[in-house]
Amino acid sequence: MTTHKQPLLLLCGLILCSVLNSMGLFSQAQPPIETTAPSRSRLDSHDADAASLGDPFPRTYADPAVPLLQLPTRFRSRRTTANITTNPGKSFEVLNAKGPGCLRHLWFVFGEQDIEDLEIEITVDGAPQPQVRMPFRSFFGVLLGFNDYHVASSGIANFPNFTVTSDPLIPPKAPPGWNLHLPIPFSTSCLIRLHCNSTKNGAAMIDWQEYRANVDLTPLRFHAQRNISLPASTARPFPILETEGVGFLAGYFMGWRQKDHGDMVFHNSGTRILIDGETDPHVICGCNVEDDFGFSWGFNQYQTQWMGCPYRDNRGRNDQDGVFYRFFGPDPIMFRSSLLFTSNARPDDYEAVSYFYRVPESKAAIVNSPAEWIAVGLFGDGASSDAFKLPADELIQQLSQPTLGDTIKAGSTVYPLHRLKSDHGWVRLEHAIQHRPAYPPTDHSYYVRTVLHSDTDRKATLRLAFDDWAIVWLNGSPVATLDHSAGFETATIPVTLRKGENPLVIKSNNRQNSDRLIWVLNCRVDN
Repeated sequence: MTTHKQPLLLLCGLILCSVLNSMGLFSQAQPPIETTAPSRSRLDSHDADAASLGDPFPRTYADPAVPLLQLPTRFRSRRTTANITTNPGKSFEVLNAKGPGCLRHLWFVFGEQDIEDLEIEITVDGAPQPQVRMPFRSFFGVLLGFNDYHVASSGIANFPNFTVTSDPLIPPKAPPGWNLHLPIPFSTSCLIRLHCNSTKNGAAMIDWQEYRANVDLTPLRFHAQRNISLPASTARPFPILETEGVGFLAGYFMGWRQKDHGDMVFHNSGTRILIDGETDPHVICGCNVEDDFGFSWGFNQYQTQWMGCPYRDNRGRNDQDGVFYRFFGPDPIMFRSSLLFTSNARPDDYEAVSYFYRVPESKAAIVNSPAEWIAVGLFGDGASSDAFKLPADELIQQLSQPTLGDTIKAGSTVYPLHRLKSDHGWVRLEHAIQHRPAYPPTDHSYYVRTVLHSDTDRKATLRLAFDDWAIVWLNGSPVATLDHSAGFETATIPVTLRKGENPLVIKSNNRQNSDRLIWVLNCRVDN
């Protein structure tokens, strides 16, 4: 019976399919599943036929760790593995992928716990300089030589192996599994190499997406930057990230080792981010170290995907070490000409690694901004508007001279000249004088002086960005009195420049407001 029914059922099925197909009911059916990976031409045809095939996916999707990046959904999923043995003085090639594509997950493991001399290098699209070159452990958020610790952030995940075992095949104190989840897009190539002064044995597994040849890929490329000070100085801020062009900050790790035991490590008034000094100056100002990372009254070892403290050694109120991270997935910090990201510092050890995306070869705009400045102060008249505006003819007359000596005298007091340099148009007054604690002094003022050069007598516009109060003199004459006490703002002041040198003097104060003790100026001259 079965033998006779099968041909009949098959025939009926074929007839039914033919009828349904003629009615158009199968017109949106997906193509047969392929048993081999599609070629690039097949990916191209998939894109071209996406609408007719009823493709359920959008053209791009937001990366979970870096939502500002929109990545293509038409890709082949790839995995590259490598058995690693480094040789002293030679680089080891972990990955050499030809683009376009995007790295989605990096995993490493090593048989040796001591990998302090191991470095990682990542070069995308054949750039003349690697976008990443730094100690391996620092890149994965383990800073200042501290012992390995667990990290559970959106960008980095490290899993130390604390298992106690007598198994001879497991290395004593086996090192972590190191994981990166920040996307690394590339249009032509991605090269990952390791450098080491000794032999290291390990393995790598890299998951990545391969795109079609003419994919519409973001121009932003992944970068990482490391800075370290052993120790830092209260005379200047500790750099976390300094860059220019167009891009955004995705996240960073920062670690400290306390060496100054005169006060709590957190008392340094936090971080400063100076953005787009050439084009649209604006600032982000922190409170204290722990506040900037979402904690309160110090750190405890809690971790979330966006912020956390993976390591802390608390030996007492004034004797602590630690590492903390902040990823800006929901609130990326964008820049369109430049970004200066610093932390006010104490004489402790600091190390920071920042992760950011930037359009290659993009540069800051070239603007007319004075590079050399002189600051005179402090003066205790910054709390009262009436006191701040009192005439200072003696000071202004001296500061408006073509050349200056080494000191300025006001009444019976002799003030030294503090020579400052601007950076991307920014003049920082917080550290013109070293002070303890490291908070910038409030309710005081400085006079700052520079010289504007002009080839002709002409009209110009002075663009001045600051917070709190400012009085401006040009060639010894007052040209503006400004009130930005509500927060950091930009003012434009029409001025007349004489041919030659034009001394510019600005009186600036520092008060507690919405931008919390940031004390910077940004100055530009427009024709």
